[in-house]
Amino acid sequence: MQNPVRDQPPLNRIFRSRGPAFAMFAIVPIILVSVGGFVNGGPEAVTTPPPAADIARPAPEPVFKLLAGVFERNRSITDALLSHGFAPEQILQLVQDALPIYNLGRVVAGRPYWVEVNPAGEIHSFRYPLDDERYLTVYRKDEQYVPVVKQFPYTTRVEAVSGVIGDSLFSAIAGAGEEERLGLDLADIFMWDIDFYTELQPGDSFRLLVEKKYLDGKFLKYGPILAASFFNQNRNLTAFRFEARPGAAEYFDAAGKSVKRSFLRSPLKFARITSRFSYARRHPILRIVRPHLGVDYAAPAGTPVVAVSAGTVAAAGPASQGGKMVRIRHAGGLETYYLHLMRIAVRTGSAVSQNQIIGYVGSTGLSTGPHLDFRVTQRGRFINPGKVIFPPSPPVPPSEFARFAAARDPLQAQLSGTSF
Repeated sequence: MQNPVRDQPPLNRIFRSRGPAFAMFAIVPIILVSVGGFVNGGPEAVTTPPPAADIARPAPEPVFKLLAGVFERNRSITDALLSHGFAPEQILQLVQDALPIYNLGRVVAGRPYWVEVNPAGEIHSFRYPLDDERYLTVYRKDEQYVPVVKQFPYTTRVEAVSGVIGDSLFSAIAGAGEEERLGLDLADIFMWDIDFYTELQPGDSFRLLVEKKYLDGKFLKYGPILAASFFNQNRNLTAFRFEARPGAAEYFDAAGKSVKRSFLRSPLKFARITSRFSYARRHPILRIVRPHLGVDYAAPAGTPVVAVSAGTVAAAGPASQGGKMVRIRHAGGLETYYLHLMRIAVRTGSAVSQNQIIGYVGSTGLSTGPHLDFRVTQRGRFINPGKVIFPPSPPVPPSEFARFAAARDPLQAQLSGTSF
């Protein structure tokens, strides 16, 4: 029979990385205390206990042993459980009985597992995290195994995080005692308005409200950022998370306008501009003055390059002095060019979405070092990428604005540090 206490994975090993965090629960013994003398309501009802020989003693619970391990690369669940001494027939039955819920023949290398063994040396239960939200438990009932998928019982708290920019956004996030992941999430919200490498200034500041998930009192991972404000070069940008359309949470400013635009400010999240759009620039290799009809971003080789907007790949391949290049055709007669790539990640004719990786920074073609030359044309004419103002995505629909305001107001009060 399933034991509700034993059914929870132990917390003595927590697997945390940039990917999913696999955390389990401690097995906590339950101690039952009998206070029979207070049945009638007060201390005066306490009577002399009967002799020890007259007390019916419950049979001791069977002792179970807990085994733990991590699935190794190119090894199956059969390999792992055979190494613990279990019979092949037991393992086969466990896998077959779990099949209606999950195929244990496809376990992922690097993930942990736990096996509870009964006094007869048989598998009593098996536990395995499916992702950072759910785990599989397969427990023995009579002569069968019963599979169940359960949610990790996280405790979620909404917490405020604030910081002042010194060297970079990441250093400010670290100074606030937070992890790099939170800085990336914050940059994703405002990447249509701020180039987080070239436009940040010392003294800029941010404040955000984020869901944090805890298990057994320990922080495990971030949930979504619910609201954020960013003071950048005398601009106060604010964003609130809201599901204006079913199944799609987006960020809107206080007036209900989307912070997302049809084009990103930059094809790189963090890079340094080394050359701007110009009709007369001295070429660093050719030593002649000629137009430079794009923006150069210096970044380490291999840095991911993303499409600034959805579109269709018009060309992907070598382009003489431009080295390996991707050209994407967008709506409204716009095209974007990504030059000097080390490697290309898309094919000619394929559709791409905004923020999709289309290549990696390199130094191919006529280049002095790893960088990206980014260019934009409109109806065949090169335009300055830094001067283009692109329209935003649709705002909160009028029919949903009252619901948006009800969600926005308490978050806005928390952002400003006032009560609501």
